[in-house]
Amino acid sequence: MNRKFRDIDETLNGLNHSTDAHFKWLVTVLRYVTNRDVELPEITHDDAHHRCEFGQWLKIQLQEERDDRHFLVDISARHQRVHQACRDIMDSIDRREVASPSYDAFEAALLAFTESLSRFKVHLLQLRTSYDALTGLPLRRILDESFDSLNMGQNDAGLYLLLLDIDHFKKVNDNYGHLTGDAVLRSLALHLEDNVRRSESVYRYGGEEFIILLQAKNDREASAVAERLRRTIAGTETVSGEHTLRITFTSGLTRVHQGESLREVLERADIALYRGKHGGRNCTMLITKNLDCINVSN
Repeated sequence: MNRKFRDIDETLNGLNHSTDAHFKWLVTVLRYVTNRDVELPEITHDDAHHRCEFGQWLKIQLQEERDDRHFLVDISARHQRVHQACRDIMDSIDRREVASPSYDAFEAALLAFTESLSRFKVHLLQLRTSYDALTGLPLRRILDESFDSLNMGQNDAGLYLLLLDIDHFKKVNDNYGHLTGDAVLRSLALHLEDNVRRSESVYRYGGEEFIILLQAKNDREASAVAERLRRTIAGTETVSGEHTLRITFTSGLTRVHQGESLREVLERADIALYRGKHGGRNCTMLITKNLDCINVSN
């Protein structure tokens, strides 16, 4: 399953668990105010926001390189204010200041902290819907949002788009059932991800179609990569229940030229894919910007 997809789920689970722990921390605060029988660093120390369970989880998240770091930075600042407001309110209790403004400050800090947590959770849930639940791969939406920046950031390696379609996939569903069809899609997604470089991306385009953004210096190198993938998948068995299957795919390969839109590149790759399908399938068709097609599997 896609690493990014797993990371989102792990972050959501960690956020939920740590948030629950902070509610328990509030109960601990009440008990501490009542008894004061032990020293609790996660309440009384100046760095208490680092000592509580939520603070420890948050510290780990902030050490990672993340695109959504700004959410965590905001949560961290609000979390620290909660702990400071907690210490202020305990000082007010010690001074027996019944009408102290520290109570209002503590309430405001808690509400602001909860709001920041909610914003982050909404972000994670929205991001999660951009990934395919069956394969864990990013969907077309993420490619749409990132394509322009990927194109502008091309280096000397060059960028190629590979649009591939499983051959005779309808027969898999008709002959073996949709559960086996799902197993085939999961297996293909896994093996595609295992056989591309970490800097390259695999997307589920829809149905039995997938897109891979490859890095290659020229058409020959890109064709060799596409062919290696095709042969690897053709030699891979998928086991589903009592059935063992081998699948093949046909693909359209094209170079991404700077300034091109995703629509232009996909239309060109789709032309190549169509010609490959009608030329016998199980092949890689390279198409130029001038729409010249070459079967690089021959």
